[in-house]
Amino acid sequence: MTDLATPLTRGRELPDWPANRPLRAWQRDALELALDHEAPSMLASATPAAGKTTFGLRVAWELLRAGRVSRVVVAGPTTHICRQWAADAARYGIDLEPNRPNAEGPEPRDRHGIAVTYQTIAAGPKGHARAARRPTLLIADEPHHMGEHAAWGRHALQAFDGAVFRLLLSGTPFRSDNAAIPWVAYDDEGISRADYVYGYSQALVDEVCRPITFLPYDGEMEWRSDGRLRQASFDLVLPQAEAARRLRTALDAHGDWMGEVLRDADARLDRVRADGHPEAGGLVVASDQEHARAIAARLAGIAGEEPEIVMSDEPEASARIAAFSASRRRWLVSVLMVSEGVDIPRLRVGVYATAARTELFFRQVVGRFIRRTPAPERQMSYLLLPADMRLKALATQIEEERRHALDLSPRELGDPEELDEAPAERAPKGEGFEALSSSGAQLDEAILSETTLQLFATDPAPSAALAAFTAGAPPAAARTDSQPSADSAFVTRERLRDERSRLVSAVARRTGEAHREVHARVNRRTGARSVGAATREQLERGNALLERELAK
Repeated sequence: MTDLATPLTRGRELPDWPANRPLRAWQRDALELALDHEAPSMLASATPAAGKTTFGLRVAWELLRAGRVSRVVVAGPTTHICRQWAADAARYGIDLEPNRPNAEGPEPRDRHGIAVTYQTIAAGPKGHARAARRPTLLIADEPHHMGEHAAWGRHALQAFDGAVFRLLLSGTPFRSDNAAIPWVAYDDEGISRADYVYGYSQALVDEVCRPITFLPYDGEMEWRSDGRLRQASFDLVLPQAEAARRLRTALDAHGDWMGEVLRDADARLDRVRADGHPEAGGLVVASDQEHARAIAARLAGIAGEEPEIVMSDEPEASARIAAFSASRRRWLVSVLMVSEGVDIPRLRVGVYATAARTELFFRQVVGRFIRRTPAPERQMSYLLLPADMRLKALATQIEEERRHALDLSPRELGDPEELDEAPAERAPKGEGFEALSSSGAQLDEAILSETTLQLFATDPAPSAALAAFTAGAPPAAARTDSQPSADSAFVTRERLRDERSRLVSAVARRTGEAHREVHARVNRRTGARSVGAATREQLERGNALLERELAK
């Protein structure tokens, strides 16, 4: 790592770190390690909901304020997560522009950096490499995505191999395949080595995260495949293709099994709300858009309230997630969008209604339910799921912190087709599959981790172990992340750009000029290369010029 003892450049003035945002113990330990780290890259693995974003932003704040770096780049898997990083950064005075297009070039000097997707970086690595000639900190959120797409990893190396420091933050185990992840260190056996690890068990003991109870449901499924009528419950061992068809039959939004599980989930949400958490919410993770809409329609009749539906490819997805998070609405139905990196702390009840059976995806979904809120004091989350053998195995292993291996034998990997399938599991091979019926949904034995059993009783009161642990000591402070302030710098710039578009349209209608001619004229007068490259001050001056012109 470049010697950070001597400031490289005078950083933009930053406010003091907010007194009401103290670091947790693990964050302080990891911060000390990061600031003294000699290597140019550091991998920190912390369980979902432990506060990786706050930790990463504190590293950025320290390096910027000391002038050790002059800009920050956050790389994330989705545009929503990038916007979330920018909103969180604004709370500490760090001005990141979310999802800046490559075509607009490097960000202007009046902001601290950008938050962009791995896909955006891969589409223009040379431009990002040029911008990184300024001393740059790269924060790579969930870096396993660079292993999923070889081009993403290769281009990220090209773009940020010259960064002053690269902080990799992971909340889920790495993929169990042979794809190396940039800047991750591996030992002689090909096993990845995290520089700092904070696991789910530790987070439970520290009362940083909620415990979770898995509620698997069995039932009788009937389907037709390859011209044969088949019937089986989940406790019957089937060939892989038929096991997948059985699972899809259970997840049929119109079947009796799904209706019974949704009714149980809504009833459990009622109990959670009555037990001191009146704003608690629920999440159903669906298989695809059609499935999500069908489940939402059915859930509306059960809950007496229309659920919010969020699809991963909708432009308003981020705004709708934020609105749901800040509301008291009961249910959110989602396809992929809420599986990773999305913070809705009030989620307490979930329904796993997707055929995805990879460990990575399953753990990402679980991570949506374990973020603590300030109240109530006793918090347990619940995830209802099919009693599919693979899903039950994942639930029982949820405490294990799996390390990413470069070279595992087939026996260690398990069934590669199951482990490597896409989140929306590919359709089983064979002709004529038809889900016919599903019924008799009944709760199988609940699955709790050993740590959860030691620390928390599901019903109705805390366990003796938890009572003994907390005796004489107040619970650790829990906090929730509020929504971004309306006057955050990047939100203000978006508003100014919208105003610019409206004003330019009005002037063009009056003068007969093309929109691009009006923009060019205003940019020349304000000294901006383009609207995208304009500073906030240049945007404000340009809008004032247009308003005066319209007032004449």
